[in-house]
Amino acid sequence: MTAAARIPGLGEPDALTPGEEGAVRRAARSRGAAIIVVLLDAGVRAEQCACLDAGTSRLPPAPARSACTERGDEVRFVPLSKRARDLVSAWLDERGRHPGPAWHGQRGPLTIAGITQVVLAAGAAAGIPGLRPHRRRHTFGTRLRLGGAGPAQVRALLGHASLDASARYFRAGAAENAAAIERIFEQ
Repeated sequence: MTAAARIPGLGEPDALTPGEEGAVRRAARSRGAAIIVVLLDAGVRAEQCACLDAGTSRLPPAPARSACTERGDEVRFVPLSKRARDLVSAWLDERGRHPGPAWHGQRGPLTIAGITQVVLAAGAAAGIPGLRPHRRRHTFGTRLRLGGAGPAQVRALLGHASLDASARYFRAGAAENAAAIERIFEQ
């Protein structure tokens, strides 16, 4: 008797194109820019971004990382890019470097809904209406794979419990398949 092979679904995650990503980065300012860069360059979920605490984030000198609470209340430290360190550091200078929630709005600490509103506003300003925080996570995972990260690195950086959860980032979409054909058979 043979076991049935499990074949993952086709298609890539709904990631921003590099042009869209750049437009969103340029559209956000101050706190919004710091939130956008944490979502894009660290790949955290909106709820993890909302619970970032200024007191548990280590910015320069390296290794720069920030603590985020995983599902199940486990804390995971995520590495931050230089761009993220710079923007978060600038926001913390503006906000004040005292411990507590990193993101504040007019009514206090930002919730998941507040983070979502920041992303929606940046998306609208960049000409991408309806942009949600999770699409940024898909962008992060896709960029990791395109940049050469292996399945184990993608799994670890996204905080997935298994490689199966990270498999979606290793599916090529129609545009990527067409580009591969052009690159390989252009002779």
